[in-house]
Amino acid sequence: MTTQTHYWNRLIKPGIVALVGAGGKTTVLSKLVEYGRLAGQSVMVTTTTHLYESQVAQWNPFYGTDINKADEACTAAVLKGQCAAWFTGVDGTKVQALDSKQIDDMSKLHHKWQIIVEADGAKEKWLKAPKTTEPVIPELTQTTIGVVNLQMLGSSLDEEHVHNIELVKDIMGRQEGAIVTPSMLAHVVLDKKGLFQYSKGRKILFCTGYDTVQHRVIDDFIDHVVDSDITAIYLADGYKASCEIRRIIQCR
Repeated sequence: MTTQTHYWNRLIKPGIVALVGAGGKTTVLSKLVEYGRLAGQSVMVTTTTHLYESQVAQWNPFYGTDINKADEACTAAVLKGQCAAWFTGVDGTKVQALDSKQIDDMSKLHHKWQIIVEADGAKEKWLKAPKTTEPVIPELTQTTIGVVNLQMLGSSLDEEHVHNIELVKDIMGRQEGAIVTPSMLAHVVLDKKGLFQYSKGRKILFCTGYDTVQHRVIDDFIDHVVDSDITAIYLADGYKASCEIRRIIQCR
């Protein structure tokens, strides 16, 4: 077993896993599908927000609201060793969300599946804080993976990099243009209105961009978040197709 397989397999288990945050959620979703299938885990993908149709087309999704028809289509895919995917429809370039109950009901039917839910939108930015209406996380979620891009460390607090910047500024207590420090980023991770707002189950902090920032700066950030209710911290190079886990820090 390769190191990458071993690392990713620690995130692969039956139940609902919700992805929140910014700077690599869809990449983490794709990696969980890839390594889940290699491990023989039955996998279904969906969203409570939006995904581009082009991002999910490879999984031949079922579109519709009828759970019986969705169950039939998704089960057929799983029995063929494929990733199942279910969305309510397509609007322009994006697939449309399921509601939490639909996802919970599918999980009740197939408690041995891993159902991966993109539960938060960030408009491809590196960092975000959620509005009061987000993220939308199913009740039966067993793991919430919060994603942050470490490239924010040393970067400017601006709209180019940050989604919902006014909310992030409030949490950090800084003005636009400030350089993001480890303690400022930690505030977004730990604040009750921050990264893990409305999270359920165990909390996993997944940090992308590990190869782009001096490790002493990253270690400073970790020191600020390690003594919390986060279960584990994953540190990964890149944040797109090249994403590879380099370190795992077990916190609890």
